[in-house]
Amino acid sequence: MCKLLSRIPPTFCVIAEKIFAQLFWLMVFAVQAPLLGPRAFGLVAIVMVFVGFWEAVPGMATIDALISVRNIDHLHFSTVTTTCALFCLAFGIVVFEFAEPVATVLGDVKLTSVMHAMAVLPLIQAFSIAPTAAAERELRFQSTALRTIASLFAAGVVGLALTLIGAGVWALVWQALVQRFIAAIVLWVAVPIPLRFAISRRHFRELAGFALPVMLARSMSWASGQIPRVILGFYLGPTELGLFSLATRLNDIVTSVAVGPRALVARVDLRRFAASPEDFAEAARRISFHISLSSFPLFVGGAAVAPTLFHAWLDPRWYEAIIPSQLVLLMGVPLATFYIGTALLLALNRQNWEAGVSTAQSVGIVIAVAVSARFGLVATAAACAALPLAMLPLPILAMHRQCGLSLRDSLLPQAPAFAAACLMGIAVLLLRKPLEAALPAVTALPILISAGATLYLILLAVMTPKRVVKLLNH
Repeated sequence: MCKLLSRIPPTFCVIAEKIFAQLFWLMVFAVQAPLLGPRAFGLVAIVMVFVGFWEAVPGMATIDALISVRNIDHLHFSTVTTTCALFCLAFGIVVFEFAEPVATVLGDVKLTSVMHAMAVLPLIQAFSIAPTAAAERELRFQSTALRTIASLFAAGVVGLALTLIGAGVWALVWQALVQRFIAAIVLWVAVPIPLRFAISRRHFRELAGFALPVMLARSMSWASGQIPRVILGFYLGPTELGLFSLATRLNDIVTSVAVGPRALVARVDLRRFAASPEDFAEAARRISFHISLSSFPLFVGGAAVAPTLFHAWLDPRWYEAIIPSQLVLLMGVPLATFYIGTALLLALNRQNWEAGVSTAQSVGIVIAVAVSARFGLVATAAACAALPLAMLPLPILAMHRQCGLSLRDSLLPQAPAFAAACLMGIAVLLLRKPLEAALPAVTALPILISAGATLYLILLAVMTPKRVVKLLNH
């Protein structure tokens, strides 16, 4: 079985992992959404702003540092495990102590008990850092896929059971706790490195040299995703925040399935082309084409069918999220270039430039949300969607100066997928209203999806027949 798993291509493993994660989440959410309502999801979203900081910033930066170290030994891993555990213990205590003041500021006393319970999440997550990095640096994405499938399945079962017996928001709390706990256990069983506690100053300094620039970039990425939630929670309350969280989650689904896996594998795999600018440029063009090919139709097509999806899937309490969901999904088209740029810059160990792009992007999003939040949910989503397009020159400039890539290398490979996705989206929009008038939403939805997918493939085959044939053969 292990030999069979080892033969599966890394990119396929990551894509399969993400597809399972998102489809399973959709199934669980379909049951929980009518029973819990937007407010419960909004409360957990507020708490995850604080406790999720560790996972999104120091945790991811540390994983990247372990991947970047050329000559690694067991002291790198044990230093990371020990340091992260101590840091997360202190961080969890701070979150626990500040729970009541945060709840008071945001005007919801229930936040206190929820934050108290979830303050342990960073400590649990700390034990996943070393085995995750060990798996990714060796392209052993079978192990991380196993972690995701096992932990999400266990957490989903617990969350659904608690939801059905009327546990309310606590179903989501325990779902998060179980998921992180099972993930840590599975990783240590699946990855062949020992669990040891030790700190080496030399190894710590070496890791810090890689981690600090990336940590700045991750901090900015976290800020761009989470600070807007705090602002929305303050201005509009937990219910509106729950609606906005659903809108952003739909974008996350497409990104994690169609963009993230290739960018993650490319970040590691492209290191072998670092000494050859020509080979690196060719690999960059190939990655840009593949990411746009799989993601653009999902972003554009998802925005086109969003009203039908909501009518078929959710009750009227969630309908206010339709337009924000459409806007946030369209944001993914220019945002794909940011992911491509991040993968290329990190592959060449240009962490400082990647941090600069992320910082500018994150500051822009926070400012945009701070200005637009008082005007409502739709205005906020529109501001978030417009910003990546306005800031698109930043990753293009970074790739040009640090990776030697021209517009021909970075944007031109995306043109066929962009044109085909836009034409497909227009056709689906024109078909949606008459189809919904004649059929129930639950019947119209698969027809729209099938028609959009067929039209996109036809258009793409007409525009780039050689590339499509080559891709199908591969």
